[in-house]
Amino acid sequence: MIQEEKAFIIKAYDKAELAELYSPGRTAAAALQTLYRWMQRNMPLQKELNEAGYNKYRHSFLKHEVAIIVKHLGEP
Repeated sequence: MIQEEKAFIIKAYDKAELAELYSPGRTAAAALQTLYRWMQRNMPLQKELNEAGYNKYRHSFLKHEVAIIVKHLGEP
């Protein structure tokens, strides 16, 4: 049986939902920690998110923020 991968869609995502796509099999908290760590270490990503008006307190990533993350980290 061949398992098909779903194509990744650029849309607004709950932060935990996107983090779990990048770190499948981890808890939401662990996946979020990993994603935040990657984001903190990627200065061009941070700069572009800040310029786009990223709000770290919002519970979701907006569509354009997801596009920026994917541009710098690749598709999950």
